[in-house]
Amino acid sequence: MVFDPLSLQTAASLVILVSAVMYLLDTLMLRDALPGRLWAAAFLSGLFSAVCYLVWLAVPGSFIAIALGNGAFVAATAFIWLGSVAFNGRRLRIPAIVTAVALLAVTAAALIDGARGDWAGAVPLFVGNALFAVLGAIETRRGAIRRRWSAAGLTVVLLIEAVWFILRVIVFLAQGPDSEVFRTYFGTVMSAFLTMTLVVAAVVVTAVLRSSESTLRGNPETRHLIVDRNGVLLRESFGTVLTILVSRARAAGEDLCVIGIRVDDLRRVATAFGPEEAEEMAQAFRSSVRRHAPTMALVGEADASGLSVAFSTALATDHRRLVRIMHERIVTDLSALGTSVVPVVGIGVALASVDGSDGPTLVDRADAKAGLAATTGEQPFGLTTE
Repeated sequence: MVFDPLSLQTAASLVILVSAVMYLLDTLMLRDALPGRLWAAAFLSGLFSAVCYLVWLAVPGSFIAIALGNGAFVAATAFIWLGSVAFNGRRLRIPAIVTAVALLAVTAAALIDGARGDWAGAVPLFVGNALFAVLGAIETRRGAIRRRWSAAGLTVVLLIEAVWFILRVIVFLAQGPDSEVFRTYFGTVMSAFLTMTLVVAAVVVTAVLRSSESTLRGNPETRHLIVDRNGVLLRESFGTVLTILVSRARAAGEDLCVIGIRVDDLRRVATAFGPEEAEEMAQAFRSSVRRHAPTMALVGEADASGLSVAFSTALATDHRRLVRIMHERIVTDLSALGTSVVPVVGIGVALASVDGSDGPTLVDRADAKAGLAATTGEQPFGLTTE
């Protein structure tokens, strides 16, 4: 079976296109960190280089397409290296400068050598890819990225690319692009097949590495904490932090107090007066709790109509005054809205020394007491035990 260059380049472009689109969609949905974005840039560069080479094949003489394609081809390998550097938490300034200089050199060489046609700027292209592939392979064997077995796959991909381009430049200089050895083992046909294989392998490996990035940065128990624009931790993040703080407070001979605060009238307000008024109340409630909580306290979400405030305290502290003041100020803020109705605010308190050391459990206990207070109107301005 004989493959013509246009068919092979089209097939390689299709593989790169599908891989790039899948990886980019995943990056957008995950709101990825810097390593993932740099690896996404690598696949975008590969896609752009494939398009440039297709333009060259379709429009002979468009040497600018060759120059841009060569630069983008080297950029694809360089961004794999930069992503690995970022993954390891190292500074990107010098690597970025090296990359920029190399890309300019590769592109300029192809423009200057444009009269050579298909192989314009070939030597800088081969050397650039070999250089960044070697740098990438070295980077994947150090730091945080090395601690993941899947990084070995990326090392293998980059080493294969490095060896192939080193041999390619040697044969190119020694025998020329028209020699039988070069056309058989290092020409367009072999390049297309190798590109398709390595792109698929690189997509799989970088996707696995990206998904486990937080684990690789040190502690296997690392978690992402999510906080909204008002400084309120979402429920899972809040519970995780509380569990850590309980153990630290206990070691310091302190207690952890969790105050649950609820406004359970929002659904009825939405039904009676419209969702806009209920939303205004909800926003004012969240802002008020955040504003009147102790300065160093954590504020977290129990659910859509409940918040929790957590802080360390001495074991013998009487919390009734703080709870009463917070309740009064929150009610005052909600009354100042001028809405059709002022919702009932319920407050409940849970202590780690009484209700346990599990963060989510403390949130649930305080929230349940706040819900009871909002329903009955009996505010427990003090500690209540079950």
